Amino acid sequence: MIDMMIPDTERERLYYRWYELSLLYYDAVRREVAQAEILATKVMADVAWDAYIETISDLNGPRKE
Repeated sequence: MIDMMIPDTERERLYYRWYELSLLYYDAVRREVAQAEILATKVMADVAWDAYIETISDLNGPRKE
């Protein structure tokens, strides 16, 4: 039986969301699907990455711009 990892924290949940979307993106590129689908998947992966970065940045206090 394969143990599935269940995210315990919001940080882990966001990371796994980004990771899964990234896998979908690279799979779409590899399979040469329609350009619109590749772009849509890339945008979703980028948004997920930004959400993850925002979460880990918050762990260290306010951002210094």
